[in-house]
Amino acid sequence: MSVSVSGDCDAGHGKKTCITEDLLQMLMRVNRQGDIITGPKKRIAFLAFVKGNPILSNNVIKFDDVETNIGNHYSPTTGVFTAPRNGLYVLSSMIMAYGSTTIQYEWRKNDAVFSHGFTNRGSSSSQSQTFIFELKKGDRIYIKHRTSTGERLDGGRFSYFNGYLLE
Repeated sequence: MSVSVSGDCDAGHGKKTCITEDLLQMLMRVNRQGDIITGPKKRIAFLAFVKGNPILSNNVIKFDDVETNIGNHYSPTTGVFTAPRNGLYVLSSMIMAYGSTTIQYEWRKNDAVFSHGFTNRGSSSSQSQTFIFELKKGDRIYIKHRTSTGERLDGGRFSYFNGYLLE
C-alpha cells in the first residue's frame, strides 16, 4: 500500500522555505486517515502444530507448538484465532489420525458450526481443509473435536492450523 500526501505551504508571505510546515501538514493528514496500516501492524499470520499425540474428547483442539504468530492473534492455550480487524482471512488445517483411528472434528466461527471434517479409518489417515472467511474484528475461529470417544491425533508436526489476512 502506498499513500501520497503533499504539502501546500505558500512560500510567499516572507518565507524562504516551507519544509517544516509541509511536513507537519502531511503528518496531520496521515494521522486523520485511521485506516492506514503499514509495516508489521498490517501483517497477520499464524502457523501452529500439535505437540505429541493427544487423545481427544470433544474439546477445542489446541495447536500448541507455535511456529509463527505475527500479531499474536492465535492463542495456543485456547486453540482460538481471534480476528484483530475486519478483513478477508484464509485459514486452513491438516488433521492426521494417530495409527488407524478416525478423527471427527468441526470448524467453528463464534461457537457456531461452520464445517465438518473427518479422517477415514486407516493408517495415519488425514484431511486438509482451507476456507476463506470474511471476519469482523473480534470474530473467533477454532477447530473442535466432535465426539466424546478417545480418538487420537497425530502430532509431531503432522497436524496443524494456520491462517493469514488476505486483505
